[in-house]
Amino acid sequence: MTKTWWTMEDLVNETGRSRPWVVKNILEIPKYKSIIQEFGHYPANNNDHYAFIGSKMKQFLEERFHEIYHFKEVSK
Repeated sequence: MTKTWWTMEDLVNETGRSRPWVVKNILEIPKYKSIIQEFGHYPANNNDHYAFIGSKMKQFLEERFHEIYHFKEVSK
């Protein structure tokens, strides 16, 4: 069962990748960011946090698995 809201920790756990890898290879890629902003919250400042609608982020990851997984670097 998918949590309703995901934190960055949930996203890291779901992908099995490190936080820096997730930020660099998913969250900050312009074509992904524009999609994710529809169902996610990007931090506005250092005291803010990422948040995502769990079901929509899971669907996003599943639909783009090969594209994301093989994007640029494959290291954790």
